Amino acid sequence: MKDIIENEIKRFLSENEENKFFADTPLVGYADVKDPLFTKYKEIIGDFHLTPEEFFRTSYPGEDLTEGTVISWILPIKESVRDTNRTQDLMPSKEWAHGRNFGEQFNKSLREHMQEFLRDKGYKTISPMLSEKWERIKSDSVGYASSWSERHGAYACGLGTFGLSDGFITEKGIAHRCGSVVTELKLEPNTRGYESPYENCLFHSQDKCGACMKKCPAGAITKDGHDKDICHDYIREQVMAAVNEKYGVKMPGCGLCQVGVPCEKKAPVH
Repeated sequence: MKDIIENEIKRFLSENEENKFFADTPLVGYADVKDPLFTKYKEIIGDFHLTPEEFFRTSYPGEDLTEGTVISWILPIKESVRDTNRTQDLMPSKEWAHGRNFGEQFNKSLREHMQEFLRDKGYKTISPMLSEKWERIKSDSVGYASSWSERHGAYACGLGTFGLSDGFITEKGIAHRCGSVVTELKLEPNTRGYESPYENCLFHSQDKCGACMKKCPAGAITKDGHDKDICHDYIREQVMAAVNEKYGVKMPGCGLCQVGVPCEKKAPVH
């Protein structure tokens, strides 16, 4: 069944016009919905971060998710897009801005598709990001957050670890988008091949690098980590208006810390 799922994700990427210039071959991982890490996230992130079972019940009230799987995917950003952003120092390139905006629209379409694909096969399924219970939150303890983190879902599924910039470093690097679904279909979970949540980051694991600090035009990344407030304000107050006027993109992101760094296209510690 894993082959069927992964081939369907690849087919959707290759045939969907929304993805024409955005994502390369995906990575796919699996975690048991009962993995205690999902409950642990309520301590690490906050009580507002919901478990797979809590999201499942929003679409299937009164039904318990006795077994099942979180399926997470990574959509690596194409090298041609990364190349254009690597030359920038203050604002994202046109290609990156469009990739951030339309790439996430495509990712939403993929969530919808995989949700329906598994339902059509007879398995109750919900994508947390499509749920009415998904929301953005400003937490006193962790800053900007949400009731489901795609990156933390991917971590649980064995797809990578975090970096100094808060980005998620996979075997195909840090420049990507993440998505997931929760399904009652029982599949063998991935083995997490790491012991530390920062194992793929050279700064944390080997006390060297810190290239993302130099790449950040807002100064939001330091040896102490990623200041979400500074990053958020720079994007909202400087990047969004300029990029919207120049490229007609309302949600461009920045992504300068994800290119021209050792973890751009691989996990550099391996």
